[in-house]
Amino acid sequence: MRIGVAADLGTSGFRAQAIDLETGEVISTAITLRHPLPGINVMDHLTFAIEYSLDFAHSIVIDAVDKLLKKLRIDLRKVERMAVSGNPTQLSIFQGIEIRDLAYAGERALELRGVKPPKRDATIIKTGDVGLKNLSTEVDLYIPPCIKHELGADAIAMMVKSGFLKEELALVADYGTNAEIALKVGDDILTGSCAAGPAIEGQHIEKGMLASPGAISDISFEISGWRNYVLSEEMYAKPGDVVDIANGKILEKGSMHKKAKGITGTGVIAGIAVGLSKGLIKPPKIVTHDRKLHFQDEIYLTEKDVEEAGKALGAFRAGFLTLAEEAGIDFTEIKTMYMAGASGFYVDPLKARIVGEIPPSSEKIYQVGNTSLALAADLIRNPDYLDELQSFASELRAQHVMFATSEVFQNAYTLELAYWTEGMSLDNYNKFLQAYGINQKITAQAKAPEVVKVVPRDIAELGKLGLEVVPDIGTLIEVEAEGCKECKKCARSCPENAIISVKDGKIQISSSLCLGTACRRCVAACPEKVLDFNKARVLGVRV
Repeated sequence: MRIGVAADLGTSGFRAQAIDLETGEVISTAITLRHPLPGINVMDHLTFAIEYSLDFAHSIVIDAVDKLLKKLRIDLRKVERMAVSGNPTQLSIFQGIEIRDLAYAGERALELRGVKPPKRDATIIKTGDVGLKNLSTEVDLYIPPCIKHELGADAIAMMVKSGFLKEELALVADYGTNAEIALKVGDDILTGSCAAGPAIEGQHIEKGMLASPGAISDISFEISGWRNYVLSEEMYAKPGDVVDIANGKILEKGSMHKKAKGITGTGVIAGIAVGLSKGLIKPPKIVTHDRKLHFQDEIYLTEKDVEEAGKALGAFRAGFLTLAEEAGIDFTEIKTMYMAGASGFYVDPLKARIVGEIPPSSEKIYQVGNTSLALAADLIRNPDYLDELQSFASELRAQHVMFATSEVFQNAYTLELAYWTEGMSLDNYNKFLQAYGINQKITAQAKAPEVVKVVPRDIAELGKLGLEVVPDIGTLIEVEAEGCKECKKCARSCPENAIISVKDGKIQISSSLCLGTACRRCVAACPEKVLDFNKARVLGVRV
């Protein structure tokens, strides 16, 4: 059998599929539940790579991809080609190419640092060029192009794989820790991207988890109480318990009784939407006796969770408003919406409209799943497709909106923060939009939309060998800490229990659990000041 491998390097986790090159059929699928680099978003990953060296970050990513390949349960000696999709940060770290241009905005800032941005065009290299060890060094490796420095192959995927391009006027978004958005108005396509935050995928939520078996993915209101929906081993949302939201008391047992392990981003959004509609949430407050919303199996949402989710949801709505303003159309004209990514697939669109995750005017909504992995799979089946993707990317580069420097986006996102964290009303929100000179407004929801699920789950085909879920890919960082007294204050200070071992002057840290440069509590806690990530290496073996 001749085999190809498709991979999606997402900000919150990696996904890979083995594909039969003779039939084009998927053989197997494997996913991680965490990103191997310390941190929880693109900026964390960038900062880590810049502060502690690109080579170090690259070696962590390569180690994780190598391990994920083994989880595909195939004979890796039969792999003939591989395609990898993702955003510019993930693809650049994977390739080991310049990343500093992704962290600094403006030509002058790059000149001062002596940074020459790479083109990031479509390319074909060898797996040996990036250091993958579990494949032959001569396997062809296909890398799709980026549009702009913060908008990559995953954004191209959401457009070309969704059906969005056939529309006259439509919006598409890839819902993840990054907000990738595109608006099509006639023959023009405007694009934008910003960091939405980890809550959109269930991270930075007290009981949160990524979309995987055991995750509460939806909440609905029934006459008797609140129904939980939990993802099965096959990644289908199945009925869980009906509970009293005030205390979590079971009112009716469902088929997924006692099978919930946490709540994913779509479940968070659903809980907030139903809470808003029933008057139990008045941002940023939860109006219950203990200020929590209780779901099945002792899973709940806190007021802090609502704020975290609001920051993520606000990035999308601010992005939508910005693209509409730049295109010269009224926000209310957007009637067709395409939702990509796991979060965009498992969320209930009716609830997504309530929280502002899609425009309130949406009348037809398509849920298209993981388009980034699907694009990589297309490249495996048809390598010549790479040239077509490059032509498409080149055409889009002229109409990209930099949210980071957009005054419209900055003002709109400020209002989003005021709504979610300070309780600003939507009436006042609209008044401030006008005061800022933004000719848009948030209106009431339109009639009930038509919802089309294009695929049965976010990854359409899992293959005959099925899905392998990898909670922790097992990459370890080992820090040479000469002078360490083994007091273990570093381990006790870690909020994620990422420090695995402190012994013989060496500190071993789980890279995927570590919060990275945004935390560094372990560094601050060390009385001897010997914990220095600049003296770290990838151990690559889990103890």
